[in-house]
Amino acid sequence: MVRLECVPNISEGRRRDVIDACVEAASTTGVRVLDVSSDPDHNRTVLTLLGEGGDLVRAVTALAAAAIERIDVAGHSGVHPFLGALDVAPFVPLEAQQMPAAVDAALRAADELAPLDLPVYLYGEASSTPSRAALADHRRGGLARLGERMASGEWLPDRGPNRLHTTAGAVCVGARPPLIAFNLLLDTDQIAAAKRIASALRESGGGLPGVRALGFFLESRGQAQVSVNLTDCDRTSLLDVVRRADELAAAASVRVVETELVGLAPRRVVPAGGAAALRLPALSDQQILESHL
Repeated sequence: MVRLECVPNISEGRRRDVIDACVEAASTTGVRVLDVSSDPDHNRTVLTLLGEGGDLVRAVTALAAAAIERIDVAGHSGVHPFLGALDVAPFVPLEAQQMPAAVDAALRAADELAPLDLPVYLYGEASSTPSRAALADHRRGGLARLGERMASGEWLPDRGPNRLHTTAGAVCVGARPPLIAFNLLLDTDQIAAAKRIASALRESGGGLPGVRALGFFLESRGQAQVSVNLTDCDRTSLLDVVRRADELAAAASVRVVETELVGLAPRRVVPAGGAAALRLPALSDQQILESHL
């Protein structure tokens, strides 16, 4: 039996009753819910699930049904890019050689989600062609623009109807290596500073390899944030990200005052010194993936 991670994201980070109902739906037989991370400014909840591929497919399908019932993306507000009530559902191998099992689970999940009247876009290792592998290409322009791209025939889904669900939008299902979601909090409310730092940090802007980053303003905290996805921990470490962000922040006359780890991280990516080295206010063993295995 091959155990995988699945890290579904739902477009709700404020209503506790909705989040709890979705987590309960995902807690199917054979699946462990390892972590639930919600953020009101992003208006997003990230679940980390562990189980065999078939059990995870059933959990994601149940989660999608619960999200469709409770979340209307037409009225959604939040700083994080989104396309649907169940926004993304990536399947992640615990070891590199398990990637075919992750791809298989992603394809099975896509087949199960389409009958819920959801257009399904495949990305990462599960994508139908290399030109559709990047999640950002599916999200480009946002939800309304995706509807236009579907209507014109420019960007049709891999499964499901060639139109958006009336309340739940669309879903992106993928298979990918482990990804570390990591936020940097600045001592300013100026979103322009966060966007400049994010632009220089990310690989596509000439920054660090394997880094994607966006700058946001968090209204609930009155603070600017650089939200980082680290997709290649072998080429770039979390400590590399913090050190480079410090340099960029100093050039913008601001400081990185604190960091946040969203979800779980493999032990190997946490540097010696742990929380202090990364400027994390706390780092519990429950945030380390191996502690659950």
